[in-house]
Amino acid sequence: MDPAAHSGESGRWPPLASTFLSPAGQEVNRAICREALATVGLLGEPWPARAFDTVDREAFVPSAVWLPVRDAEGLWQFVDRDEDPAAWRRAVWDPYRSVVTQLDDGARPPGPADGDLTSSVSALDIVMRKLCHLELTSTSRVLEIGYGSGYHTALLCERVGSDRVVAIEVDEGLARTGASNLEASGYGPQLIVGDGLKGAPGGEPFDRIVSTAAVRRVPYAWVEQSGPDGVILTPFGTAYSNAGLLRLRVDGTGTRAQGAFVGEAAYMWIRSERPAVVLRVPEGSTRRRSPIDPAQAMTGGYLQDFAMGLLVPDVSSSHRGDGDERRVQFVDEAGTSATIVRYGDWWEDDAVTSWGPRDLWAEVTAAYTWYEVRGRPHITRFGITVDGDGQRAWLDEPRQSVRR
Repeated sequence: MDPAAHSGESGRWPPLASTFLSPAGQEVNRAICREALATVGLLGEPWPARAFDTVDREAFVPSAVWLPVRDAEGLWQFVDRDEDPAAWRRAVWDPYRSVVTQLDDGARPPGPADGDLTSSVSALDIVMRKLCHLELTSTSRVLEIGYGSGYHTALLCERVGSDRVVAIEVDEGLARTGASNLEASGYGPQLIVGDGLKGAPGGEPFDRIVSTAAVRRVPYAWVEQSGPDGVILTPFGTAYSNAGLLRLRVDGTGTRAQGAFVGEAAYMWIRSERPAVVLRVPEGSTRRRSPIDPAQAMTGGYLQDFAMGLLVPDVSSSHRGDGDERRVQFVDEAGTSATIVRYGDWWEDDAVTSWGPRDLWAEVTAAYTWYEVRGRPHITRFGITVDGDGQRAWLDEPRQSVRR
């Protein structure tokens, strides 16, 4: 999967060519974008269409932004409204691509740059898709995790009213910007600067909880702060793959939430959920052959990676080299085990090198076998249960736990 698309907040639609949208003014681009969203059924219900028409997306996008696409120098493409208003407007109204508003948690100033994408105004297709999955009514009380620039918050306010929306943002700078944007646009939800993983202070019950960043573990606090039959909607991933959109429903007791993945979505991590590893493996290593060509398990696409990640959730991978020198490295979240697999001559006795107590390539190939034996199940066949005992992944029904 393209790492740029993976880092940005978007659905799985192919990105548009930059010439798709018009160099003309806002209303032309808004109309083209609206038609694109309506054609794929994302404005079929009356209220998403009304919210799209009412909330001015441009009012929530900074004048200087990055696109989740690298330029010829390997830097994130930078767009400045003052220098190229047509390019900026095309970026804002591209239905299938996010607009990046922050690099490296705000450490990078505006301008062409490398770095981690850490905040964005999400792509319109996945925004509208998420709003439809929430099943909001006019009386729903909503908790939003990560309000950023405020665009998604404004859409929620259009549906349920500002007095029924509580939104939390961990980044103080983003929180100030989002609050200013919302106030200028006439919206007044309750805004909180804090850690959204802990829920809202006071713990009042919400009908809907929606996160605008990906988690690896659904906080039990979200379950506790949901009313019976409440819905929790969040991007979800593992250290191995970040690609799912999870929709949970809370049971009548308010102590357990479970549900299936409703589709794919690539979102930035909630800050404390970002996979980070400090290697401290022993010097000694073991070597062996690989049982399969690494390309079989490593080039199956993001849906395969997502399924395998549910079985090896604490393992991450990275590639180095090209051709016969191409290698894939695996590390565990604890940093105590690492494995490197060579693509060339993978059948030789030194193709797999492991450090530490775990042979991570053995775990990854076991996950691959599990996935193949079960007929390569689609992401929507997987689900998650969250209760006081923790979090469990399953296939087709909660009784069928995902295990190697």
